[in-house]
Amino acid sequence: MFVLFKKRELSEFISDTFTFFKTFGKHYFKNYFIINGGFLLILCVLMYFFFKVYFEVLFASGTGNGDYFLQYFNNNSTIFISSLVFFGLMIIVLSLLNVAFPILYLQLLDEKNGNDFNTSDLLVLLKQNVGRLLLFFLGCLFVVLPLMVLLFSLLVFLCFILIGIPLIMIAGPAFIAWMHLSFYTYLTEKTSFFTALKIGFDLVKQRFWHITATTLIMLILIQMVQSFITMIPYAIGMVLFFTSADFKSNTNSSDYFSSIGIFITVIFVVAVILSYLFNNLVIINQGIIYYSLREENENQTTISEIDLIGTHNE
Repeated sequence: MFVLFKKRELSEFISDTFTFFKTFGKHYFKNYFIINGGFLLILCVLMYFFFKVYFEVLFASGTGNGDYFLQYFNNNSTIFISSLVFFGLMIIVLSLLNVAFPILYLQLLDEKNGNDFNTSDLLVLLKQNVGRLLLFFLGCLFVVLPLMVLLFSLLVFLCFILIGIPLIMIAGPAFIAWMHLSFYTYLTEKTSFFTALKIGFDLVKQRFWHITATTLIMLILIQMVQSFITMIPYAIGMVLFFTSADFKSNTNSSDYFSSIGIFITVIFVVAVILSYLFNNLVIINQGIIYYSLREENENQTTISEIDLIGTHNE
């Protein structure tokens, strides 16, 4: 039986993340795709056509008509800007859903003492938290983002004297953990935005090196797997394109370069899908950390065991 409220060490933060997906993965991703699948599909279609058109225009302008690129976007500026705005809104909606879903799933997992719930239960919980999701997004946009830009600009500057490199490797995962633990606190405990940030910061500080190391390891693992899945087919495809006989005989053909653009677009779309899917591992991992820290602070398991003893005595 998978236990959320459990005191864990560094290795258990990682191993229990994979144990979670081994135990609940089928149920989790079934509901994930039912709720997020439509938005993910729309985003992928938009990305495909957006980048397909972009590469076609780019390669067309590179085959002798240098002004074609600028002319195309000047003549279609309204459509381009409208598509970009809609594209940006879809990314925001999908990103909020993608972050909120694991948090609410773990909340229901705790409340139901297992995965005895369905998509409608998750949708009800999502609808109840729509306003809070938007408020958290706006708070991050206007409060956290400026602080993040300032901090990481300073760290990038420090990279020129080398000390910034290890600091970024520590500050990056710590910042990600802070945001995720704050979001868990905000949605699960129904706190205010600034209270959630404070509690999230205190939680990171409580087990700083364990949390930072765990987050860094998970990010590296996911990046390695994602790069392996996307970069190897991309590299093989590029080699085949540029070493084929068709390439040598069609070096000035816009159609040939357009087919390369389509190939790159498909790889990019696949990479984005994988990014959203693998992001679930990071957020669930942060949830494992969140409930572990709550167990350390609240002794939920001990309290539950005492309540059960009282029930048995009756």
